[in-house]
Amino acid sequence: MDPSTQKELHDASLAEIDTGDADTAAIFDPQVVKRLKRKVDFILLPLLTVAYLLNSLDRSNLSNAYTAGLSKDLGLVGNQYNQILTYYAIPLVVFGPVVTVLTRLLGARWTIGSMLLVFGAASLASGFVKDFKGMVVCRVFVGAFEAGFLASVIYYLSTWYTRRELASRIGIFYAALVASSAFGGLFAYGMFQIKNEKYFRWSYLFFLEGGLTMAWALVIYIAMPSSPQTAWFLNQNEKIVAQQRLEQDSISSSLESTKFRWKEALSEFTTLHGYIRLCLSFVGGTVLTSNANFLAIVVQRLGYSVVKTNLYTVAPALVGAVVLVTFCKSSDHFHERGFHQAAASVLSLVGYIILATVSSTNTAVLYFAMFLCTMGAYPTTPIGAAWTVDNIPNLNARAMTSGLFVAVGNCGGLLSSNIYYKREAPRYMTCLVVNIVMSAILVVASALYTMWMRWENRRRNQTYGPGATSTEGVASSRDPRFRFAT
Repeated sequence: MDPSTQKELHDASLAEIDTGDADTAAIFDPQVVKRLKRKVDFILLPLLTVAYLLNSLDRSNLSNAYTAGLSKDLGLVGNQYNQILTYYAIPLVVFGPVVTVLTRLLGARWTIGSMLLVFGAASLASGFVKDFKGMVVCRVFVGAFEAGFLASVIYYLSTWYTRRELASRIGIFYAALVASSAFGGLFAYGMFQIKNEKYFRWSYLFFLEGGLTMAWALVIYIAMPSSPQTAWFLNQNEKIVAQQRLEQDSISSSLESTKFRWKEALSEFTTLHGYIRLCLSFVGGTVLTSNANFLAIVVQRLGYSVVKTNLYTVAPALVGAVVLVTFCKSSDHFHERGFHQAAASVLSLVGYIILATVSSTNTAVLYFAMFLCTMGAYPTTPIGAAWTVDNIPNLNARAMTSGLFVAVGNCGGLLSSNIYYKREAPRYMTCLVVNIVMSAILVVASALYTMWMRWENRRRNQTYGPGATSTEGVASSRDPRFRFAT
């Protein structure tokens, strides 16, 4: 397209053209914006949501398999089940930031598709495993190629949606993780009905979920664009608006962002913000992975059969998915992150306190507590992820920090996979105490952090005047024109 035609399309998409000053903002044609968001919502979000659902199933299917005798079938002794979870978590943590940077450089279409293909194959191969060592090898491959998946998607979505739109979209996408607990229970119920002496009872669960993941990788390769500028479903006018909206709202400059610089990528860690966000991520990740890894095992405390145990994980997961989307929608609607994160953590805190104090014979109250734990565990990560990228206008820093945010959150898996001890069954008191402490920390820290941001915004308004209405040319949160999303 020649420059004059592109300029005409650009002018047609704006009611008022940005002057290039960060203190002025373009006003976009609402019909173009509405059409753009609708296309992204109904094409990209379903693609990514299904991908993350399959990713989450491959991550949590070990817990379902455990209830069907995996430990006995593989001859696991002592804490070898916990060791399998730990070996999975190590590469998941180590490779996360690297993969997210590769997504920044190579494009999400190729990295996300490749991750799905390989960890799907490793999950499928788990069904053929006959001993502890074989399962460790498979789970290491699953962890290595799942590394950076969530962070890559969060970064990718942040290049399509503005700060006021991002949390609800991450929430819808992230609801797939909660839904995986429901689908995982249903799939497990169905697969555990298959009786064949050639494979273990739980093997068919790995065959199904791994095979579905590999098939969806091919869909991603074909249908998902790497960026708005290469989107097959947008016309040229919509591509220009997509770029301009992000430059105005949350990206310093799309032109500068084409260059990768390590100094920029690590710039968030020259301030306290990078470290605070990673601490919040670790605490939230511990609560989240505790729920994901051991929901079915804790439900066993209610005394039901293998089939009923997996079915009884479905209802808390579905309610958790609804609560997750509700919290994220509310967070976007009120343009607020910190108190929403704190409020969700209160639910987890109450749930774990109930599990720690109520008798094992009171199954109704214990089951209600599992609802609270699930409802509280899941909103904190998508809201925290949106809160992080909201406040990083530089794309290099955004990619690196997103990768580290998720990687450190996954470090919570290293802790949570080593706090369930068979000797403490059925209460698992060590796990409950750790999650009570982590939930309490998250409540207090989230509230204090958002209050500090509000104070800093007021200080900058008093010192420098109102903040910029556009982030174009605003390189970092240190810029006096920048105002924090709280």
